[in-house]
Amino acid sequence: MTRLEPPNLILLLYTDRADAVASVLLEQGQRLRCEVLAMSLSQLVNEAIVGRTWKWAGRTIDPSSTAVVNRLVSVEGGTGPFQSFVQRQQFWIWLAEALQGFAYVSSVPSAISPVGSFGSLLDQWSDLPELVSGIRVPAHRAGGSTAELRGDVYVVDPWHLYNLGRRAAIEPGPTGRHGDLAYVRPAGRLFHVAQVGNTIIIPNAPPGMRQEQRDHIVSFTRSMSALSPNRILEYAFFEGNEVPVFYSTCPIPVVTGRLPGYADLVVTGLQDDIENSSQRTAARS
Repeated sequence: MTRLEPPNLILLLYTDRADAVASVLLEQGQRLRCEVLAMSLSQLVNEAIVGRTWKWAGRTIDPSSTAVVNRLVSVEGGTGPFQSFVQRQQFWIWLAEALQGFAYVSSVPSAISPVGSFGSLLDQWSDLPELVSGIRVPAHRAGGSTAELRGDVYVVDPWHLYNLGRRAAIEPGPTGRHGDLAYVRPAGRLFHVAQVGNTIIIPNAPPGMRQEQRDHIVSFTRSMSALSPNRILEYAFFEGNEVPVFYSTCPIPVVTGRLPGYADLVVTGLQDDIENSSQRTAARS
């Protein structure tokens, strides 16, 4: 196995300077072991020259020795450099290909989620239990189904990952508009887990969380680190009566990103993940 040298430059691609990850790198990038170069979406579209090497602001960027932290999010409405939905879609598809040559990419964009994700709640609840051993998800049914659910039933838009929805008024039978997702809300409080690479924090863990429940979370995040190309994620779990019940994963640290300890997680977790990526790449060579 040939050991590869870790990247010597971090290229931050960002849409919003206030994004939790982007703000850490913009304000505390000197804490990392290599230089951070920040490029906005408009600068990428209008100024950068992209080829085997990238050229921007008088600099040459070598993808083979550069780590990309992708914090570009979908640009909707009349803002941003794109004139139409089609232009936006074409850009994300192009960018996903353009990032393939970099030594490290925190998340590869897609046409439906430029910063990377696992799709809707229904996608997550269908796919992740088959990928991660022991994960529990809420009992649920898709809109239009007549399957009966028993318990504290809620109805939610499956694309709103952190919206718990509204309590169902009538049960059993289909509830709400087509495409809605009905689920049985688990007992216990909701808490969040932040993950960067293989490093995690559980900032609002329930006071009564038992060691076996914490071990379950650690096992889950290790599995996700091994499986997922998205290196920066936030999860929501219900405490549950036994092991925690998974609710959703999101590439935007909506809750944990506002906490003081999040900056340390980004600096430590990102540095370790970038350096370890060179070892993972060498092992596959």
